[in-house]
Amino acid sequence: MISTAPGKLILTGEYAVLGGAPALVIAVDRRAIASHGTTPCSSPFLCAVADELSARRGPDDRAARIARSIAVDSTAFYDGTMKLGLGSSAAVTVAATALALAETEAAGARDQILSIALAAHANAQGLRGARGSGADVAAAVYGGTIAFEAGQVVQLRWPRTVLLLPFFTGHSADTVQLVGQVAAARRARAEVEQALQLITDVSRAACLVLAGPADVEHGALIDALSSASLATDQLAAATGLPLVPDCVATARAAMRSLGGTAKTTGAGGGDVGIAVIPATADATTATRLLIEAGCQPLGLSLDATGVDTRPIAQ
Repeated sequence: MISTAPGKLILTGEYAVLGGAPALVIAVDRRAIASHGTTPCSSPFLCAVADELSARRGPDDRAARIARSIAVDSTAFYDGTMKLGLGSSAAVTVAATALALAETEAAGARDQILSIALAAHANAQGLRGARGSGADVAAAVYGGTIAFEAGQVVQLRWPRTVLLLPFFTGHSADTVQLVGQVAAARRARAEVEQALQLITDVSRAACLVLAGPADVEHGALIDALSSASLATDQLAAATGLPLVPDCVATARAAMRSLGGTAKTTGAGGGDVGIAVIPATADATTATRLLIEAGCQPLGLSLDATGVDTRPIAQ
């Protein structure tokens, strides 16, 4: 058997989701692939899965024992040697959890996979100083478009009226470091709290747009994402941190000519950004404008499957 799980992009709710605010998250078609290996716990996240299964089911449980020797290939989450910031650790954790459970019980119990993977990922991340919100884990489990709030998942639909164009900013960001810096600034400056409240409000609005009719008018979602990008600007100004790379700001201005916008995803500071334009706009022109802005377009698509376990093809 092998299990695979997709990466993610957190489109809205960055930083505020850590306090229980809603986040709009999509799964993308870069996958971590878990298979049976021979090296015990080759990463902290794999060890955390085995430890969590042992704690819940006992150290002699078959799933806990299998988890000790699972190997996961996450090379799809890199551009050469550069990490893209697509939630590789969450995808690794989910894929490993699903594979361990698949050997002992019916695959597809996503609520159980989510519960174990959330705890394991938080424990491993906690060793680095930030346990995370779990939004990336939820996206890896369920796939598609989700609203994630305080551990709860609501599945949404991305509208056909809006074209999503992910791009790489050219450099990776250290999410744990940025989260720590924002937390420190929050304790010192009242305006950081105001910015986080704005991020919460605009993220909730974006989630509500996608909770409406399936073919929502493109302007409603693009306006919501534009407001979210301005909220991130406000957080960057309040903290004094370089959360919005120059290429993202340039791309945002360029996308306005097509009726769209651009913004950071997740913690910002680098990694992957997104542009959104009406589906009726010229995607080739948008791609050219992104390149001229210094962005590297990525061939990413929405992944609707989520975690998947199946026999190895012979």
